[in-house]
Amino acid sequence: MACGLFGGIPITAVVVRGAANVDAGGKTKLSAFTHGVFLLLAVLFIPFLLNKIPYASLAAILLMTGYNLAKPKLFKSMLHLGMKQFLPFIITIIVILSTDLLIGVTIGLLISIYFIIQNNFKAEYKIITTKKSNTDHHLIKLNSNVSFLNKVKLRKSLDEIQEYNILTIDGNECNFIDYDILEIISEFEEKAKDRHIEVILNGIEKVSVSSFH
Repeated sequence: MACGLFGGIPITAVVVRGAANVDAGGKTKLSAFTHGVFLLLAVLFIPFLLNKIPYASLAAILLMTGYNLAKPKLFKSMLHLGMKQFLPFIITIIVILSTDLLIGVTIGLLISIYFIIQNNFKAEYKIITTKKSNTDHHLIKLNSNVSFLNKVKLRKSLDEIQEYNILTIDGNECNFIDYDILEIISEFEEKAKDRHIEVILNGIEKVSVSSFH
C-alpha cells in the first residue's frame, strides 16, 4: 500500500501540477519551479504523511481535478481541430484509463509523432511549370515549414530540371526552412551553372557548401 501510494502521488502530481498552479494564481516560471520543489521535498522527506491520505479522499480529489482538466468543452474543441489532433488526444485518455499513466502518455506521444512525420513527408512545396519562348520556367514554391524529411523528394525534383531551363525557388512564405534544405538548394545552384540552368532564389538564404554529395 505504501509503495503504491508513494508512487502514485508524484506521478499524479506531475500531471495536474500545472493546472493546480494556475488555479492558485501562479503566473511565472518561478511559481511552477517552487511548486515542483515543494512536491519533491514532500515525497522525499514526509512520505509517511502522504501515505496516510485515504484512498477515497485522493480518488475524490483526482476525479474533480480530472473533470476540471477535461471538461466536455475541451473534447468538442479538440474534435473541431480535426482527427489528427483528436485521435492522439482521445486514445491517450482511453489507454491511461485502461492501463496506467506512463503507458498512456507514451502511446499518445507515439501516435502524435506518427502524424507529425506523416504530415512532414508530404511535399511541403509545389512545382509550377510554364513555357515561354521555347524555354521551360519552373517555379518551386515552398510552404510554411520545410523540414529535413522533405530532403529526398526535393533533391529528386531538382535533379529532374532539364538543361537550359529557368528555375525559381520561392521561400517568401516560409516560417522555417531546415538547414539541410538550404544546403541542397545552394548545392544545386552551384551545379546548375554547369547545366546552363538559371536559378533565381526568392526569400532563400544561401549557405556555404564545402563538398558536393
